[in-house]
Amino acid sequence: MTGRFAGRTALVTGAGRGIGRATALRLAGEGATVVVNDINADGIAQTLAAAADLPGRAVPGQADVTSADEIGALVDQVAAAHGPIDILVNNAGGALPGARWTPVAESTLDDWTGFLSLNLTSAFCCARAVLPGMLDRGRGHIVGVGSISGTNGQVNGAAYAAAKAGMSALVASLAKEYGARGISANGIIVGNAPFPGRPPERQQHLDRAVHLGRVGGYEEFAAAIAFLCSPDASYLSGAMIPVDGGFHRSNLL
Repeated sequence: MTGRFAGRTALVTGAGRGIGRATALRLAGEGATVVVNDINADGIAQTLAAAADLPGRAVPGQADVTSADEIGALVDQVAAAHGPIDILVNNAGGALPGARWTPVAESTLDDWTGFLSLNLTSAFCCARAVLPGMLDRGRGHIVGVGSISGTNGQVNGAAYAAAKAGMSALVASLAKEYGARGISANGIIVGNAPFPGRPPERQQHLDRAVHLGRVGGYEEFAAAIAFLCSPDASYLSGAMIPVDGGFHRSNLL
């Protein structure tokens, strides 16, 4: 195998579709052994099939990232079968089945905790699970996938926005706690990513707000994540890089 990630083992959460799948394929394309984590077995199978001919390899890692026990068991299994995890990409997020996107006054505590569980607590559980192995070896990369909602807020999505703001704080804290021990923690802030089912008029508004005038491609987000996992980012620590075509600078927000 050749590539920046040859001989490395990566865990990508939410890798059954979207940014997670593109990231898994990018890392495997550069030589990594990639654990394709998702709760959806069909999504995992599709990502594995897409990675079949890449220089690295992709292996299944079905587990519920909101369960500390399941994530701990998965990390142990991966270490035994493929070696300890060198790269963690905390990508899993969005909404649990049945989740409600509602104004704060109409939200329940279950609405709030559901979004935080999937979008933030999961990242904490995964980081906590891989850190002992990284600390033993004195190296590792942790990347968090944030959202522009975490900096700008979101109508009918306060819980999601708060969780994504928390992702940025988690990344910053990990960088402060473990940078001197060889572990980098960085992330990307996603804006205007493809979203199936988004109304055309809403997509047109978002495209107008983006300096580049278009929706971002999954592979473009994955390329930024791969950079943060690579030796090319050796002096980046605690950074959350906007990958949004200039969305965060828009005067339409």
